[in-house]
Amino acid sequence: INEGREAEEKSNAMSKLAPMQAANWSSTEQMGTTNTLVLQLLALQLAILLLATKAVEGFSLVPPQPAGLSHDQIVELARKRYGDRHDENGGSLPMEGRVVCVTGAAGGIGSALSSVCHGLGATIVAMDRNTTGLDELKQSLEDDDGTTSRILRLPTQHEDFASVSQSADEILRNFEHIDLLICNAGMTYREEAELGSKGMKSAHGYDLAFTVNYLSHFLLVEKLMPALSSSTSSPQGRVVHLTSTYHWKVDGSELLPQPIAYQSELLKQGPKHKERSYANCKLAQIWHSRRIKGCESVCACPTWVGTGIGGEEARDFLERMAFPVGGAGIASALNAMFRSSAELGDALNDGDCLVANSRILEYLPFKNVWTSALVSKNLGWRDAIVDFGSFILLLGQRFTFEDFIIQRSSPESYENRKGMDSLYRWSLQEVWPW
Repeated sequence: INEGREAEEKSNAMSKLAPMQAANWSSTEQMGTTNTLVLQLLALQLAILLLATKAVEGFSLVPPQPAGLSHDQIVELARKRYGDRHDENGGSLPMEGRVVCVTGAAGGIGSALSSVCHGLGATIVAMDRNTTGLDELKQSLEDDDGTTSRILRLPTQHEDFASVSQSADEILRNFEHIDLLICNAGMTYREEAELGSKGMKSAHGYDLAFTVNYLSHFLLVEKLMPALSSSTSSPQGRVVHLTSTYHWKVDGSELLPQPIAYQSELLKQGPKHKERSYANCKLAQIWHSRRIKGCESVCACPTWVGTGIGGEEARDFLERMAFPVGGAGIASALNAMFRSSAELGDALNDGDCLVANSRILEYLPFKNVWTSALVSKNLGWRDAIVDFGSFILLLGQRFTFEDFIIQRSSPESYENRKGMDSLYRWSLQEVWPW
């Protein structure tokens, strides 16, 4: 009975949508059969790919986890960028005196990166809404022995611009220069999330995911730019955006001229708002990175990692199938943090690449066809193709892991310069009160 009522309520809500949006929903349903055929063809392609891979020496259907960057490799990268310093016992502390700000630091990738930098001697500014997790991070890295702490814990609600702004002000009061800002905090919508519900709205009444994943970090970067671009320390400060190859799913049309991806009301959203939410956020992040002036900025894709971003049920699955949070799961981020400007090349600022840790995307053919107007708009296949491609990535990332990869991002992520400028101006206006 409840299911029948829910179906009736959904039908009534859909009938009230604007005609164009209703037509889009209708056309989406009509494409179901065609999209099934597309997935079948992609499945055949995957089977051929796996059969071809099986000829490689040492092939296993369940390959071991790659080790990622070793401690010695990480220390050497940090030494090359920040110089050679040691503690009284001769231990290497190349980041002594350096300041690293990490969002989403209470767990997952953020916690792992905080631990690495703290071990190298850095002072960590740890931001997260999970205050218990922040306390546990400090306890895991420092003893309460009366020595000066190198961890500043800042409880931060990324769904609330006021909270983000307050944290930025606190950072500027404490530090004149920031060496690394790691924009890591993020979220995705779960299956049970209801469009237009309170659970999908930020503190300001707009889309929660777009606020947390993109706009809160936009605000943080802009407020901290004086410390990131400060000339009192060398090398220049660097912003590292933890993004995703999933941005290939979208073409940027839902970010312009004003992002409908930011809307929280059902009548104002696109027909695939929830499904495209994460991809739109990540493309917006990349566009922001390529618009940053005053300091270095680079995007890194960790691929599939066993974090809790999708909830505890997803965590169990990802811990079995994906990269671990340490090791290979943070290799691309570490490279983005410590590699020289020359090594990062086109992954810096207004380039056309990002830092990756798997080559599986490069082995998938016809990417120029995926992004064509015919496939994206006329046929509407792009969503299904990229969703299936992400599944192939999960299966193949262990086979194609490498310590350091510079990989081209989607054409829309670097070709649409006017779109980047437009989104930057809109974003600046949106967060200006804070």
